[in-house]
Amino acid sequence: MKIKRDISRMRVAAILCIGAVALPFFSCKKKNLREAEVVITDPDRHYYPVIQGEILPINYEIENVSDNPLVVQEIQTSCGCLVPFDDLPIMVLPNNKNTIRMAYNSIKNTGHVQHQIYLYGNFTDSAYRQLNFDTNVVPPADYTRDYEVLYHEQMEKGNKNIQDIVDGNSVEKGYYTDEHGDLRENTRRERQEKVDELLNF
Repeated sequence: MKIKRDISRMRVAAILCIGAVALPFFSCKKKNLREAEVVITDPDRHYYPVIQGEILPINYEIENVSDNPLVVQEIQTSCGCLVPFDDLPIMVLPNNKNTIRMAYNSIKNTGHVQHQIYLYGNFTDSAYRQLNFDTNVVPPADYTRDYEVLYHEQMEKGNKNIQDIVDGNSVEKGYYTDEHGDLRENTRRERQEKVDELLNF
């Protein structure tokens, strides 16, 4: 009985010693994760309208311009309709690029929507980077378009996806940025200038 107690005490002591030896190594790893300077391509975007229910792929390219690896440990979104494709953590090696791939499901939205994506990692000067995008979600039409003639013509040519040929795929139209100002704001300003011109007469 006494031997069994001694053995169990030795086991506990051995586990504590191993833990005490391993702990500094794990804590050093976190401390040695130095800040990485990155460039994110177009962090603020305006996507063209999508039809309600479509999945909009959203890809942000991240370039690591520092000598330290970037580790994105967590991604938070402003809506459950935004889902990341890749498993975490996502690593970007020094002087390399990687892509954060997301999917936006528009099924529960209509009208103008704005969403944010927060990347948490060892960024320079901040624990996270914020990405913004917006789009207009258009409800599907209540009527069926007449594709009969186009259908027969395209079937003879061997094309199967007639609607994409006619309308184009709305989730592949890309996005635009605020380089020349917000297009909606510019339109409002132009309208106001015309109204002011008319009132001056």
